Amino acid sequence: MLIDVHAHMDFLPEEKLIKTEKNKRIRLVLSNSVNLESCKKNLEISKKFSKIKLVAGLYPEDDLDLKKYEEFEEFVLKNKKNVIAIGEIGIDKTEKLEFELQKKVFIKQLTLAKKLKIPVIIHSRKSELEALDILEDYKNKLKIVLHCFSGNFSLIRKGIEIGCFFSIPTNVVRSEHFQKMVREVPKEKILTETDSPHLSPFKEEENEPSFISESIKKMAEIWSVSEDKVEKQIEKNFKECFGF
Repeated sequence: MLIDVHAHMDFLPEEKLIKTEKNKRIRLVLSNSVNLESCKKNLEISKKFSKIKLVAGLYPEDDLDLKKYEEFEEFVLKNKKNVIAIGEIGIDKTEKLEFELQKKVFIKQLTLAKKLKIPVIIHSRKSELEALDILEDYKNKLKIVLHCFSGNFSLIRKGIEIGCFFSIPTNVVRSEHFQKMVREVPKEKILTETDSPHLSPFKEEENEPSFISESIKKMAEIWSVSEDKVEKQIEKNFKECFGF
């Protein structure tokens, strides 16, 4: 069975959601949010499609502020039965939002996840070291997934020491960085993601959860095992991280 721990199903057309729901190979898709509007849309999607689950989070967008965080926290607490993780959250030096404010909102969301005892899914573009320094305070206190982690291998080792899981995107089929991660990160700490509609394994095609099958093929090749064994390992890792 295929598991996608990081997609943006609210960015996809309705027909792709229906296609995902009907696909017998897909077990679960975690639809990550980027702002409050995205959270609300993903909540409605998760109520309509049983295979799609809500991950609620505030991405460090330009207009993010503490008032928007307060509204977000209110939404999460009101809908906590439907929220299976907090994400996508983090820090990003390519965004215009003031970096200290990014860190403040990031820490607030980590604290909320800790309170609710649910995992976090982390974005850390150009800020991998700073993100890991913050996450170190949550070692053994939170289940942490590093989404599409692009840091160097000393930072990857730091993530492993903290106990993080690493979600490998479908462009692993052509990315030497992610292929090397599959080789060097412990098998027990690897998950699969699409980041749909981004990072497609096919250059001219929009990404979707069914393309996780392409990651499975590549990982089976790298690990020299069957695709079935890879899928079972990912399912086991998912259960360890998310509890179901």
